[in-house]
Amino acid sequence: MQGSSSRVFANDLFEQDIPNRTPTREHGLTALRQFAPLAGRSYQDNRNKDCGPGQHRFVSQLSPYVSTRLISEAEVLSAALCKNSPNAAFKFIQEVFWRGYWKGWMEHRPNLWPALWSRLETVHAEVQDNKWQRQAYQLACAGETGIEPFDAWVHELVTTGYLHNHSRMWFASIWIFSLQLPWELGADFFYRHLIDGDPACNTLGWRWVAGLHTKGKAYLATAENIRRNAAPRMTTNSASLSGLERLASAAVPLEETLPNDALRQAPLDLPTASFGDLEDATTGLLLTETDLGLHTPTAFHSVAGLAPVQRSPIGASSELVERFIRGAVVDAVVRGQKKCNVQADEAVPLLQPERVVAWAQSQGLHRLVVAYAPSGPTRQALDQVRAAVTAAGIEYLEFSRNYDRLVWPYSKRGFFQLGKNIPEFLAAMGLT
Repeated sequence: MQGSSSRVFANDLFEQDIPNRTPTREHGLTALRQFAPLAGRSYQDNRNKDCGPGQHRFVSQLSPYVSTRLISEAEVLSAALCKNSPNAAFKFIQEVFWRGYWKGWMEHRPNLWPALWSRLETVHAEVQDNKWQRQAYQLACAGETGIEPFDAWVHELVTTGYLHNHSRMWFASIWIFSLQLPWELGADFFYRHLIDGDPACNTLGWRWVAGLHTKGKAYLATAENIRRNAAPRMTTNSASLSGLERLASAAVPLEETLPNDALRQAPLDLPTASFGDLEDATTGLLLTETDLGLHTPTAFHSVAGLAPVQRSPIGASSELVERFIRGAVVDAVVRGQKKCNVQADEAVPLLQPERVVAWAQSQGLHRLVVAYAPSGPTRQALDQVRAAVTAAGIEYLEFSRNYDRLVWPYSKRGFFQLGKNIPEFLAAMGLT
């Protein structure tokens, strides 16, 4: 299936040139204020244009801040609607909810991420054992395929931690159908290099391109589409277009390789914990990279953060990713300590579960409160933290956000069921 939709990776409203991004809530709010007036017709008309490194001016530059919840979806929606009518900002608003849809869709399938994590090692081993595929994989990751736009995107991704959403779609299509490489390895390459990487948006975006999410419908990157929408980043030198003749002329949807239970739906199991009276001397807050918002109704005796998690079983995350996430966690811990009037010697993120236990015990905590983390490596890390904390006799309490409880129940199947309820969601959030 061909098209120019940029919603697939659910990041086109959050695109940016990230290397100089400061990982703090203050900078995220500044970027939000600057972009809000452009979230209407300007965004709708220009969001598909890839203008090249340093020139992505038609999009909001918010993705890392929303992915980490340094700023919340509600804050993004509110700012957009303060500066634009609902009709003018419709596309921008829809893209916010596409992100929630992907995350909710994965939450309804709790076996999917563990299955993907396990299969990635198998696929990587198979490619390494195949001389032709091993070489093709290495050339693709090095940006040396000879397909010049693709190679340029690899360079931009590795050096900035960013790609325009439309280019993410082209990249994935070329990887799968032109280079004939496993989609799982492409998704892994993205996730380890994208600062705004999100397990659900990234994984399901690749599956959509491959024809696995919407059965029988794959996305085909074409030379004509690339020339039209990436024209601003192309030079007058024809070399910038070389290799486009090698693009696949058809995109045959892939066959599913995951076990049946990986895609089996299950009821949402979000915590419904009420904070109650937590303002005592025995409750601590543990922050993770999936929720650094401090949108909590109470203060805590002590605040700490979990270090960046391992995103892949086959390779390390890029230095750009590690630096941004670590900085964001430190920013949130410092803000949390100020909010709770906590005296602390340092805000260094904790790594192993035993470090979390040691911190809690050193603070005399009897209860640890953590924001619910959706499917992905942070969820895996928190499962280990919970086991260690409870084994030490400390109560472990999770809470979930109102936004997730509102949106995720409508994410079981296609986006239409969720999309038609957007007016009701906005009303429930008090944004009408």
